[in-house]
This record gives sequence, C-alpha cells and structure tokens, in this order.
Amino acid sequence: MIHHISHERLTIERVREIIEKGYKLDLGEEAKAAIEKCRKYLDTKMEDIGRPVYGVTTGFGSLCNITIPADDLSQLQHNLVMSHACGTGERVSSEIVKIILLLKIQS
Repeated sequence: MIHHISHERLTIERVREIIEKGYKLDLGEEAKAAIEKCRKYLDTKMEDIGRPVYGVTTGFGSLCNITIPADDLSQLQHNLVMSHACGTGERVSSEIVKIILLLKIQS
C-alpha cells in the first residue's frame, strides 16, 4: 500500500496506520507541485546575484552577513546537510526515520 503525501490533514491515527501497515511513501501531485513552486521561487531569487538569500547565498547564524562566492554555493548546501547528518547515541529505528521524513515533507 502507498500513502501519497499531500496537503490533506494528517492525524496521529493515520501516521500510526502508515507505520503499522507498512505503507510506502510517495509524493502526491499536490506535493510535487508545491516543491516545484518553491524551487521556481528560489531560482527567481537566485537570479538577482546582488541580493542575499539567507542560508543559500550567505552563511548561517552569526555568519549571515558573509556572502558565499557563487562557486562555493553547492559546497555550502552539502556542508549544511552533512552537519545535520551526524548524531550521538543509539541508531534511530527505520519507523522513526519514516515518521520524521513524512512529517517534514507534509509540513
């Protein structure tokens, strides 16, 4: 069975059903359209080279006033993902990871 991620209200009961019944997750058409809309918006913002976009063309936090050279923008995003990809403690179960991804995409 497949759960298509959309703008539909997601209840805790539905999340439980998705996990307990082993639903696969898929991006619904609404979700795909929303992602494409956001990407186009970001691309439009990126066309104005002189205008900073926090965390995309600038550093983060106290480094927000630092402009990142165009050649380093891809590396900045890679570093951001890598800095959030580490942790300590026991491994998180695949069910928890699935819930986290579902809720993040759903939001």
